Amino acid sequence: MEGVEAMLYLHFDESGRFVGKTSDPNDGYFSFKVSKGKELGERFSVVDGKLVDNFPGKTDEEVLSILAEQAAQSVEAAAEPAKPTPRPITKLAFMERFTDEELAAIYAAAKTDVRVEVLMDKMKLASEIDLADPRTRAGVEALETLGLIGQGRAAEVLS
Repeated sequence: MEGVEAMLYLHFDESGRFVGKTSDPNDGYFSFKVSKGKELGERFSVVDGKLVDNFPGKTDEEVLSILAEQAAQSVEAAAEPAKPTPRPITKLAFMERFTDEELAAIYAAAKTDVRVEVLMDKMKLASEIDLADPRTRAGVEALETLGLIGQGRAAEVLS
């Protein structure tokens, strides 16, 4: 029959989360009848046993547009590789990020450049090294600026 739409049932679990849709009601879930062809499961939720419209005042077309945009953003976010958050590491693990040649240059510079000596003393006093700490980052970048480690090495040491 042309113009007549079959009905779908949106199903929600006890917590009110949308769990699916079928053409038949399912007594195991809270169910709500919608017109076939509408992807509107996320529009509704069940709160305290009552069906709630999560997009009040919006038309079905507006809700579908919002949901499509959110889905596209989710896909984009999932496509971006997650950057691991640097965590505090032991002083030894930090020192092992430098080559022996770099360490020799740093220790030699500490004997004649008080800035390098201060940096080394701060590291010795720290209980651990936080690679995300702005002071750590500035110190390692200073080592690169002073030519004690190679160009681009600060980023490697801090990653």
